Amino acid sequence: MALVDEGPLSAVDLAAMIDEHPLTVEQACNRLCDQGDIRSVGSRRYELATSDRHQLTDTEPTPSGSGRSDMSGLAD
Repeated sequence: MALVDEGPLSAVDLAAMIDEHPLTVEQACNRLCDQGDIRSVGSRRYELATSDRHQLTDTEPTPSGSGRSDMSGLAD
């Protein structure tokens, strides 16, 4: 889980880690920020929201590889 292990990370760094286009990852990060799952720390860098850090590390992976379907790919 990149943001748990290494955060904060930029959308470009996350995109490279999961082999996705940076714009796609940026849009996903914006949605996750709106939902309160992650937060922006400036310069297009993101980290897990404090309340989600423990929850995500204790969650069983889904078939997509993520503990939560809305973060598939971003947290792998």
